Amino acid sequence: MGKVTDSILGGTTGRTGRVVIANVFGTEISRIRPKKNDKPATPKQALVKERMRLAALFISSYKAFASQYFGERSGLRSRYNQAMTNIMNAYHIDFTTFSIDRANEEIIFSKGDLPEVTLSSLISTTASTFTVTWEDNSDGTDALATDEVYILYCAEDENRPKLLRHIATRTDGATTVTLLNKYTGKTIHVWLCLVKADGTKVSISDYAGNVVIS
Repeated sequence: MGKVTDSILGGTTGRTGRVVIANVFGTEISRIRPKKNDKPATPKQALVKERMRLAALFISSYKAFASQYFGERSGLRSRYNQAMTNIMNAYHIDFTTFSIDRANEEIIFSKGDLPEVTLSSLISTTASTFTVTWEDNSDGTDALATDEVYILYCAEDENRPKLLRHIATRTDGATTVTLLNKYTGKTIHVWLCLVKADGTKVSISDYAGNVVIS
């Protein structure tokens, strides 16, 4: 991919042969369309392709959220692109065993400068629920009592998480999530972040850990 500084297309978009000119957020870029390859994928290529599929599936449930709350645009890299890179990097490929493992502790689903909370515990003591607790660190300045808690959770054997919005506030110190009965006995991974009540700021998300659902 290259940046076009003096477009022969005069600010338009389109393609000539394998050269594609596109306008991305005001910047013209050129790409070369890949040649069609009818050869079957090698086992390693298939693993790389599967990792991309798994990452796309994982982020699909909170794509709009990531597009708004994952850092800041960097050049041609959108917030969504950066969030997708994070997920892909968290799916580790082992070319020796030809397997893919998800490193849940490496996943972040939001990225911002709103103060986060210190997580205290993640437990499941009541059937089909889990409870997350944290320390209330509201100080009336950057960390407000009205900051809202968002939770992302995903079962160990699934690759598409669920995002829960406006589930509690910073001062609540805890929240309990009720799950479908199908999650009983399963291991659930949980992440948490905070969003300012007016939606203008977000914290970096934290991995709360995993818990077996009662």
